[in-house]
Amino acid sequence: MDAYEDFERYSRVVTYDEQDHEKWIFHEEDRLICSVCIFREPQDGSRYFANLSEDGEVQIMTENFLEEKILGAGVNVEDSVGWGYLSDIQQIGDHLYACGYSGQVYKRCGPNDWVHMDSGLLQDPKTPMEDTIALSVINGPHENAIYAAGYQHAEWLPPKAYFFNGSQWRELELPTVAERIVNMHVESESRIWMCGSNGTLLLGNAQDGFKSLSTVDDNQLFTSVCKFQDKICLASNMGLFAYDPANSDAGIRRVITGLQPELQDANIVDCYDKVLWSIGPKDIARFDGNKWERIQDPDNLPIR
Repeated sequence: MDAYEDFERYSRVVTYDEQDHEKWIFHEEDRLICSVCIFREPQDGSRYFANLSEDGEVQIMTENFLEEKILGAGVNVEDSVGWGYLSDIQQIGDHLYACGYSGQVYKRCGPNDWVHMDSGLLQDPKTPMEDTIALSVINGPHENAIYAAGYQHAEWLPPKAYFFNGSQWRELELPTVAERIVNMHVESESRIWMCGSNGTLLLGNAQDGFKSLSTVDDNQLFTSVCKFQDKICLASNMGLFAYDPANSDAGIRRVITGLQPELQDANIVDCYDKVLWSIGPKDIARFDGNKWERIQDPDNLPIR
């Protein structure tokens, strides 16, 4: 991957299955994949991975690999309208949703059937750059409570967040200390976590509002957030961090894994089947609640 430029239209989709004799399986795509999620078919509960490119190309990794296109989205495609790139795909309720620049929000109603869900949000393609809204993340506890958040392309990238109640969107008021929102974790309908630039960590909901949990000493770029056991874990450009709601006075603290060397990078943090995963550009590790283990990516040099 180091042979490619940062914005080269190339992605490698990798799956790791410890129970398989071939633990690592990958396929390559000539597009920039910006987001991956799990999609469960509501009819039979089948579980697949879905990925989204910046240009609105969607791939659902069934046995036959469904290839779909969100019409109008993207930049480097013939059907582009000019709204800009997409950034995130998530399953909310029974459906997949995607969001991106200029307030774009889409809902997948069926195979290759993506419709706008952004009335009141979608901006004219000719909107001045400094007024353009970029939605970085979309999620929610159900389809009548959807959150979309990101930033405005003005000076210092002020944060923006919106809430959909099943019929319309409205903008949410955020703490004045908050900065650009990058990611989100839905703990429950009343506990929505948002993270982002300069140590931004928010907790709240559309009804009660959001409060900031970071301090002036926090200056990390938090790129991912999840709950593991009773703590909130955060991936960042400065490593892995954690916040304990039961000990809020301790603040946001670096996670010491005991690995040799310590975690080199952390871009995504997630919890699945009671195991915490930290995934970075070069370094992958997991924590089962007792010990940390580094997972060596065969495409990368060993971390020593």
